[in-house]
Amino acid sequence: MAINPEKVCFARGDEAFREIVRKATFHVCDGAGTAAAVRILWGVKIPRITGIELFFQMLAVAEEEDLCAFLLGARPEAIERARQALRERHPRLRVAGCLDGYFHEDESESVVQEINASGADMLFVALGSPKQERWIARYRSMLETPFCMGVGGSFDVLSGRVKRAPRVFRRTGTEWLYRLAREPWRWRRQTALIGFALSVLREKFRLPQPRLYRQGRHAEIEEGAVSGVAQSSSASRDNGTTRSDSVRSQLLSTHSAGD
Repeated sequence: MAINPEKVCFARGDEAFREIVRKATFHVCDGAGTAAAVRILWGVKIPRITGIELFFQMLAVAEEEDLCAFLLGARPEAIERARQALRERHPRLRVAGCLDGYFHEDESESVVQEINASGADMLFVALGSPKQERWIARYRSMLETPFCMGVGGSFDVLSGRVKRAPRVFRRTGTEWLYRLAREPWRWRRQTALIGFALSVLREKFRLPQPRLYRQGRHAEIEEGAVSGVAQSSSASRDNGTTRSDSVRSQLLSTHSAGD
């Protein structure tokens, strides 16, 4: 699951969604604000990879390893264009199926059956957050697909319907500013960034040093984001809670006065 400030704020205010975040198999730092918060509060520098970058890298892995991908979500025209774009970008990639996100909740079990029948190895869900995370969590036990990932608006970018932020914005972690300039109606969502920043500052001066520092426990921070996903999942299974797990847990569960 890709973690960004907006998702953190939502998780802190919604216990059910917070549990979904906690139970995700692996977590990657999506937002620059999330990385900055962890560095400010706990002095940990973690690698950042955006959700769409991880999506593109996983598609490349699927092509290389001869795995099947299933695309679920977005508008009908966007999902079809995304499929065509995949053929151009990854000609050897096997696409098991595509289905737009315009289905009713009571049709979800039929959707799951279609995904299972396709034999897909990877499922990418673009229903928007937190809907996509909730949908995956609700039907994960029914899905036979080994790998499931919420990808937000990635299909719209892949299809060309939405232009991706220029490289300078991506490098500086200011994609949100570019999106706000192009889509002013997003300003209500961006107010979460202000609340997130204020919460981090309040926590900085209120929280004691985390116990994991006092006990001297450490965990490696992987340099490669994609390889780090698999290795961190393995480390969690073999060694219990890692340092990054503890940091993430405190970031999601800590509540500031007035939040």
